[in-house]
Amino acid sequence: PQWDLVEKRLALPEAQREALLNQIPLGRLGRPEDVAAAVVYLASPGAAYVTGTTLHVNGGMYMS
Repeated sequence: PQWDLVEKRLALPEAQREALLNQIPLGRLGRPEDVAAAVVYLASPGAAYVTGTTLHVNGGMYMS
């Protein structure tokens, strides 16, 4: 999830914010640039052979 968008609309209490950040291995909330970088990759020639996959842009919060 893109928590940055949620954070702008909803001020999280500090304890809740820390609990959320502790679940993210990269230790920060997602940024629009993170999603944009994934889109640029998928639209690039480097992803020409990528098919049928799910690209998780979540800082490692959910790993399968």
